Amino acid sequence: MSSARLRSPGLLVPLLLATGWLVVLVMHLRQPFPSDQINYMRTAAQFPDPLNSALTHQITRFGLVIPLRLSIALFGYSQAAYYSVALLGSLGLLLGTYTLGALLFSRWVGVVAAIVVVAAPPLFIESSDPLPDVPAAALITLALALAVAIRQGRVPVRWWTLAGLGALLGWSYLVREFTVFLWPLVPLLIYPRVRRRGLLQVAWPVALAGLLEALLCQVLYGNPLARVHSITGHGQAPSPPAIAATYRDKPRSVYVLRLPDVLAEHAGSGRLVLLIVFTLLGGALAALLWRRAPRWRELALPAAWFLALWVPLVLLGGVLDPAAPKLRLQLMRYWFPIFPAFALGGVGLVWLAAREAADRLSRRAATVATALPAVLVLLLGAVTAGPAVRSWWAESGTRAGGATQLAAFRTWMSEHGDGVPRVWSGRHTVRLLEIYRRGPFGGVAWQAKPTAALIGGARPAPGDLVVFYDTDRGALCGFCRLTTEDIWGKPPRPEAGWREVYATPDRLLRVYSVGTG
Repeated sequence: MSSARLRSPGLLVPLLLATGWLVVLVMHLRQPFPSDQINYMRTAAQFPDPLNSALTHQITRFGLVIPLRLSIALFGYSQAAYYSVALLGSLGLLLGTYTLGALLFSRWVGVVAAIVVVAAPPLFIESSDPLPDVPAAALITLALALAVAIRQGRVPVRWWTLAGLGALLGWSYLVREFTVFLWPLVPLLIYPRVRRRGLLQVAWPVALAGLLEALLCQVLYGNPLARVHSITGHGQAPSPPAIAATYRDKPRSVYVLRLPDVLAEHAGSGRLVLLIVFTLLGGALAALLWRRAPRWRELALPAAWFLALWVPLVLLGGVLDPAAPKLRLQLMRYWFPIFPAFALGGVGLVWLAAREAADRLSRRAATVATALPAVLVLLLGAVTAGPAVRSWWAESGTRAGGATQLAAFRTWMSEHGDGVPRVWSGRHTVRLLEIYRRGPFGGVAWQAKPTAALIGGARPAPGDLVVFYDTDRGALCGFCRLTTEDIWGKPPRPEAGWREVYATPDRLLRVYSVGTG
């Protein structure tokens, strides 16, 4: 690596990129959601004790559970613990994509591709949730970036760099099992420099990750293959007819076209399909021009990356057996590890085509020739990422869009909650109140015990508080509305003797004090 690349200007672009993206993420944090996100939080809070749950495929994803446990140890069961791992995952994905783009093509490609990936609406929506998909995509992208750097001689071949590469691969599996389909790309990239001995140095951390999983599964759940069994059987359990109809017994062409179809359905994501077409076209050009035009070879990696994940997902998702798909491919999160591939492939193709055109311009157009690749890449970024950003900027479910009702309730409770024994609500709302019982970075904000009202169970007593959260429309938390309706009617209504003592300005959250009735 040249000394110029080691000086601070080489770090300035990714530093500014990461800082700017972190500001955007913090502005657009979404209020916690009481579904899989809280399942992972609860599993982590109890770790290393086992959690009694039928969701084995979730509670055994130790690559996510362990970092969440460390976050909870640092911040308590709080917002900071909920968001921190997800934010690190989004930043890792941003920087991994940038690094790959800079290594394969140019910094312009790195910047544009990175923004296209993290700004994609389906991925951005989950960028503040403790779910496995964004961190897994980040880990495998960082692993491929390190592999390319090793191949290009920009990173020395040392035992610790190879072990670090293996650790990224192993941990990516512990977070999300689909990343194993991308592992073969790594030895193909690094073998010319590291040979067989180097591959063994990469392999031992991967084997160690597998042993760690087997040990934890045995100790916690009595079966070293608990996660493997849950993964291989996932999707086979009975589903409600309405859900089963969305992914079972479809024509095979439906499964083949799932990715572009689902992207096209997401607001602001339709133009990403163009990048998929460019990526596959780039792979074909790389194969055709392999000997004659070496610069086009760089497009082979994004195309191989795309196909290495797309093919097995489509096969398992329904092509092999439409009556019993292993995966619900309409869930966009399954596709996240493929996003950097088509972003890099699409933007990289435009960059190389523009360079080819620039080389053909006369000397009289030297300035135009120099600027042309960057201008076209930036234009492509604006066309693809622009609609994506507009679709979620200041959206109502984010802090920037005013989704701070639970934080406002925490502030009110810290000032008015003394002497309140219990705070009641539907069971999904209570899952959220357990987080907002603590300050943003930990510490107890109010003492009352969040308690779920259940059908046929105990009822609020005089002196307790009852919280109705998003019970009118269910716009931010449909589950909260449904489980509150189970107890207090549709729509929920306060009982006799209740008195409203607090409401957010939009009345999305209302608090009632229980009297003697």
